Amino acid sequence: MKITLFMAVGILLMPIGASAGNKHDIEVMTQNQYLGADLTPIVAAADPAAFNAAVIAALQSIANNNLPERVNALAESIADRNPHLVGLQEVYSFSCSETGTIPDACFLFDAAFNNHLTATLAALSDHGADYYVAAQVQNLTLPGLPVFLDLDTIPDMLITVIDRDVILARGDVDAAPVSFGCTRASVDGCNFSEASTVTVDTALGVPISIERGFVGVDALVNGNHYRFVNTHLEVQFPAPDPLAPFFQAAQATELLLTLTFTTPPGTRLLVLGDINSSPDDPLFPHPVLGPFRNPYQQLSTGTLIDGTPVTVPYTDTWNLRPGKPPGDTCCQLAELSNPLSIHDERIDVIFALPAPARVKANVLDDEPDDKTASNLWPSDHSSVSGRLNY
Repeated sequence: MKITLFMAVGILLMPIGASAGNKHDIEVMTQNQYLGADLTPIVAAADPAAFNAAVIAALQSIANNNLPERVNALAESIADRNPHLVGLQEVYSFSCSETGTIPDACFLFDAAFNNHLTATLAALSDHGADYYVAAQVQNLTLPGLPVFLDLDTIPDMLITVIDRDVILARGDVDAAPVSFGCTRASVDGCNFSEASTVTVDTALGVPISIERGFVGVDALVNGNHYRFVNTHLEVQFPAPDPLAPFFQAAQATELLLTLTFTTPPGTRLLVLGDINSSPDDPLFPHPVLGPFRNPYQQLSTGTLIDGTPVTVPYTDTWNLRPGKPPGDTCCQLAELSNPLSIHDERIDVIFALPAPARVKANVLDDEPDDKTASNLWPSDHSSVSGRLNY
């Protein structure tokens, strides 16, 4: 295009702040994909029979919740925003092998068996979006959960379950996994030292540890270096383990300490994900430690579980959004069938350190028009996007 003298003068007179601001923008997104079932009945099962029944019910729920449709809708929201980096949680893989006397046992729940990550990348490609897996952490891993469909003692199926938190990077973004030097390394990330445990004597013969973790990448976006960290913390309630709120808070402390001592000075740090903790959560009581701080309080104040300060506060970027709408992100019904969104808490967040100068943030996938052809919500969570300007 030929630049006229008039255009050149206009370019020279353009406000420097506007030009620099546009250059330094980064857009990110957090998205809990939802496995497709409420796991509370499984972790609360009182005996092996109840555990087996709860697993069967969960498989049926996952099958009914139509992952292909949902993952297509979730991929479409990523493609529409086209963020530089995306943090995904509950990126499950379910597979099945038959071991009993019931023919085609796995086929009874065939729609439940999918690799969510493979499906997500394919759906993004279908929407013309170029993304790659920059890093991932593997959390819950069940290598062969026996499921009984009849009254004999031989399992009819072995279910392999893998839960991951994944970072996707846009094709034009250079991103490499961060080595945090953690004691419990998992793929590219870390599993937390503290985790809740299902203590029911399942047919596996061993307790099941509900692993959680975090993973990060160092990325170069528009000439600026960012450290981008994705996590999914333990739930508070309901949970059969009365220490679940404490485990969640301890996980946040481990994350905060790790980031404080491993992030290079001057790096723009973004921490996002499903922290299962909202700005409205109170201090939690503890019979020995006294009241302790939940994850949101820890990050937003730069303090540990007991209030010890370790860093300057992280900025909840949603609070910089003009108008300050509530921005609730969780949770729809487990079967995703409620006609209107029933979100009533904001637990999917984007924290930044240092604070950006301006933020344009949006809650996505929470309007009736966002539902799939089967009238399902894309997830029980909303996605959250943030365009940050430094």
